[in-house]
Amino acid sequence: MKLVKKMTMLGVAAMLVVGMSAVSYAQIPLNMMITTAAPISMLENTYELRLQGAVLKHTAQTARALSIPQQQTIEAQEEYFFYPDDTLYLPLINTQTGKAYAQKSRPSNWSFYTYGIDSKAISNVRWATETGTLTVAIDFAASLPQSEVISCVSSITLCDDQNDCRSVLTIPFRFGNVTKEIVPGVVNEISSPMNLKAGDLYNGEAVTLSFGNNVIFKNAVLPEGQTIYLNLDRSFDSEIANRYKSFDIQCYNFMGDEDTFEEPGRVCLPAQKGDSYVYEVVDGSLKRIQSEYDEENSLVCFTSDKLGYYIVSPVLMTEAM
Repeated sequence: MKLVKKMTMLGVAAMLVVGMSAVSYAQIPLNMMITTAAPISMLENTYELRLQGAVLKHTAQTARALSIPQQQTIEAQEEYFFYPDDTLYLPLINTQTGKAYAQKSRPSNWSFYTYGIDSKAISNVRWATETGTLTVAIDFAASLPQSEVISCVSSITLCDDQNDCRSVLTIPFRFGNVTKEIVPGVVNEISSPMNLKAGDLYNGEAVTLSFGNNVIFKNAVLPEGQTIYLNLDRSFDSEIANRYKSFDIQCYNFMGDEDTFEEPGRVCLPAQKGDSYVYEVVDGSLKRIQSEYDEENSLVCFTSDKLGYYIVSPVLMTEAM
């Protein structure tokens, strides 16, 4: 019995050690997890970073919105365009053989530094092995809370610290949200955040915009020839929930960091009950909105002068005293 108890305690202890190791491992930065190998002199084998042949990975949302592969190989261009949450993997090419460095380990004498990085466009530059070999990865910012595109010229310098050798890669690029032209006569799918352009196909018709998960804006008319920025934030608003002591609420904030869509239309939001209450958040306070319930589609619908910030609640919300 004592032996069984002792073995059980040892098993629990082992599980705790494994669990703690897993937590510690998860907290290690990716570039620190890449092993180092023997030095490789760039005097004898000159390596450089190259854009041609680099691997570009988009999010599933971007790939779906633009009908492009989620992973692409970059071809030589004068200027490159990247989207939020893209990752660009730059290969290390031996200039004498034309072949890429084929190991996952990093030569102990290699490093890199960056110049001209715009934090609104690029969140991180790091060593990476996700493609199967050592690369330098550029992680682009997860979101761009504006309609305008950012133009940038950045550079990455690959260094042989032992022999004071270096190779510089300059990257001219533009960074912006996915832009789609509006198509009359169909439901236009919106992947937040994105830009919607009223191009040559559009002649001022009323259109329907679908933000996914049954969030719909009907009878919308866009300013002809203009591009508008659309961004729906569904994050739970704990400040409003605590102030009104209502925690079973759904939040739909179309405001973004710039004015979103200042034209009238009909907003439809998901609701489980016909007696759900709809509010607009105005200057931090709630304004009750009269709505109609679409029982067939489980939606509450109302007309609005522009897209704003709305909350759907199953109960009447009154500010707690």
